[in-house]
Order: sequence, then structure tokens, then C-alpha cells
Amino acid sequence: MQLAALRFTKIEGTAVAVNVASAAEAKAALKELRHKKRELKFLRGALAKRHKAAKSKRPRKGKPEPSGVSTFLDDIRWGFGKMLDGKPEAAPAARQPTLADIEQEMRSIDEIVHNIDGCILQLQGKLLAHD
Repeated sequence: MQLAALRFTKIEGTAVAVNVASAAEAKAALKELRHKKRELKFLRGALAKRHKAAKSKRPRKGKPEPSGVSTFLDDIRWGFGKMLDGKPEAAPAARQPTLADIEQEMRSIDEIVHNIDGCILQLQGKLLAHD
């Protein structure tokens, strides 16, 4: 997914590692991990909204197919509009992520958040042992 190197924390793919040498560094690393966890939850929420919007909805009864004459007139209008417009067409947009891509990204974020929780618990345990 991503390669994020923070001050005390290193995130490669879904693996999370923390390297601290003192209690003060552990406290700073805890703060760093909690902040990163909040960022990832925000990103996951945005992906969940995109996933919900991308899901196919129940098909609705649409307008009837246009007649041959109306299609012909629409094509004529479009052709004249393009001749008079003179602006070049924009390049095609980048590929939109599929539902499977979004779901995979959400699973990766869930695994990273889980690993961050594990690191937070380990650091809290070390801090309790030092006190």
C-alpha cells in the first residue's frame, strides 16, 4: 500500500514497526501511532463512502428508447456543435478504481490499523514496566 516512515514508526505495506530507546521516545511514538491511526480511519471512511456510491443500485425504470428521427436530430446538433466549438477534446481521465480495488484498499487499511493497535499495546506495556 504505502511506505510511511515517521520519527519512531515505520510502516511498510501492512507491517508496522516501532523503534524506541527510552520512555520519552515511547510516549512520542504512542502519540505518533495514535495520530497515524486517526488518519487511516479518516481515509477508510472516505473509501467506504466511495464503495457505497460505486455499488450498483436497483435498476430503475428509465426513459423509453428515443425514436430514429430524434436520434438523427441529436446527432446533427452534436455535429454542428463540434464544428463550431473548435476546442480540442480533453484527454481521457485516469482509470477509476473498481469495487475490488476499493475493497482491497479497505482491507489493507484495516490490517494496518490492527497492527498499529498491537504496537500501541506493546508500547503501553513497556511504559508500565518502566514506571
